[in-house]
Amino acid sequence: MRHGEHGLALKFQRVEDMDVSKWSIQKIMMLPDWCFGQRWWVGIYIGPAADEANYFMIPESVPDVFVLWDVLICSAGHTTATHCNISLRLCRQTPNGGTLKTYRRLLRGFSDPKQFYDVHLPPVACTHLGPMRNLIEARNDRIGGVFKLVAETVTTENQVSCLISGIPREVPDWVVSGLAGGR
Repeated sequence: MRHGEHGLALKFQRVEDMDVSKWSIQKIMMLPDWCFGQRWWVGIYIGPAADEANYFMIPESVPDVFVLWDVLICSAGHTTATHCNISLRLCRQTPNGGTLKTYRRLLRGFSDPKQFYDVHLPPVACTHLGPMRNLIEARNDRIGGVFKLVAETVTTENQVSCLISGIPREVPDWVVSGLAGGR
């Protein structure tokens, strides 16, 4: 552009990344959702189940600290179930009726901590518990729990999946300077 011409001249600046790995968890959780990067599903096919407690542990490892964004519970083929009970915990090994209560709840605030199950759902094909934005400190644990279709007489196919992400270690510096906008 020559001197005196009308027009818009843009000046691009290099974007620097800011290290946020030493920030407090509370401060990191104030960042916009898109800063948390790629999300991925971890889950387990529980398999055929009727009116019994089915204990499980999701085989994929999770980061030591992660964000839980969604939970998807699918049950196909049920006919007489009155409701679905589920409890998700952070476990070192597959839980059983005696050990489940000793593990930390993944879904805090969904039910009374004295109850065995976290969530009591209607028996629909798929239930979506989200969107969430729950920070979870796994400390080398995996996601496990128990699933039960109450009063089901026919064997059904069942699956539990969780959408998770890690926490950011770096973000563009303009995010911190206040230009990022809302979530």
